[in-house]
Amino acid sequence: MRWLNAYRGELSDLGVTPAQARVVLYLQRNPDNSIQQCAVVFGIAGSTMGQLARGLHQKGWVTKQRSPQDDRSLLLALTPKGHILAWLLHKQLNARLPLTAKAS
Repeated sequence: MRWLNAYRGELSDLGVTPAQARVVLYLQRNPDNSIQQCAVVFGIAGSTMGQLARGLHQKGWVTKQRSPQDDRSLLLALTPKGHILAWLLHKQLNARLPLTAKAS
């Protein structure tokens, strides 16, 4: 549990919440997903995902664009700054892997 608190602290240092980190890592592998699609993947309400997307957009980590197929749908994709954040998140996770193996 101590490693989890340390990881949360590292996320805080980057200015990202655990929920935002999950979305960034998901979008890195699954670009151009709608807010609604992301909400389904994470098992949260569309409005909650919308708030997460708004925060990520305000920080410059994601773009929001109207879907060409459906004007009502917003597609999310990482910006170059978002890709850098994803790289930093992967780096931190990989650094923590040996610690999680010891904690088991």
